[in-house]
Amino acid sequence: MPRLMMLPRPVVPDDLEQPEVALAQDGVFTRSQARRAGWSDSRQRRLVRLGLWRALTPRLLVHHEVEVGPWQRARAVHLAGALVGSHLTAAGIWGFVAADALHGTADHPVAAPGVRVHRVALAPGDTVTVDGLRVTGPLRTIADLLCNTPELDAVATLTEAMSRGLLRGADVELAARRSRGRTGAPRARMVADGLRDEPHSVLEYLFHQRLRALGPGWRFHVQLHDERGIIGVVDAYHEPTGVVVELDGRTFHGADQFQRDRTRDQRIAAIGCIVLRFTWADLTTRPLEVVERIRRTMAARRPVARTA
Repeated sequence: MPRLMMLPRPVVPDDLEQPEVALAQDGVFTRSQARRAGWSDSRQRRLVRLGLWRALTPRLLVHHEVEVGPWQRARAVHLAGALVGSHLTAAGIWGFVAADALHGTADHPVAAPGVRVHRVALAPGDTVTVDGLRVTGPLRTIADLLCNTPELDAVATLTEAMSRGLLRGADVELAARRSRGRTGAPRARMVADGLRDEPHSVLEYLFHQRLRALGPGWRFHVQLHDERGIIGVVDAYHEPTGVVVELDGRTFHGADQFQRDRTRDQRIAAIGCIVLRFTWADLTTRPLEVVERIRRTMAARRPVARTA
């Protein structure tokens, strides 16, 4: 099972200009609740216009000093129509990367402006309830991401959790198996298969898919050493040929990082390996060239015994 735990609930300040009911609702309240507490519609509009209150949806508000996080989004989904917080909203509660989008699940039609409503039946074991707030459990949340979220959005969320040790490839595979029979189940199995080696980013996910054309012998997130000690953890290592692949993301890290990378490459070369570096543009616009370059490099090197 995933090693996921709910994020702690933040404390809502009790001295803010907001309806008292907001204290029990993670700082979120409806316009009708504010109206019943004495804030007229015109006064509400004025507070929103001045930026003292913020609108999460057309019907839901929060004081500007309340930081909107996973719990506030889940509460907004619940208040919008007694929905179960799910997909990216539930992922935030379980410690994944937080997303601004509001997602809720119900087995019947629900009008909830500002919330993406998913019409799916939930089994009793699919949800967890905290103070009246229902969210999907870890495995159900992963299955929803695999089946219903755009592929790279789901991959970004799941690989981030993997990079922090919260998920394993087996967890994602189990969630994909449990999605059998659902719309999107074939894609869920495909994405889960691409995550079995536990890539730590979307870029690594794309790379792992291409690497399968190059045969066995590849290991990932391998720590290399030399006589000075640890060189570092490399993204991919082909032990039979000593080929090392490093992936450079889309963010430019500056001259210091550039120099550290080159120094590390030199230390790796000194132990008999060769380093190939690829970027986001390489993997997304010329993936076949990447595969061919790695293939030729592997073919040009003699298999040697190495220690990683």
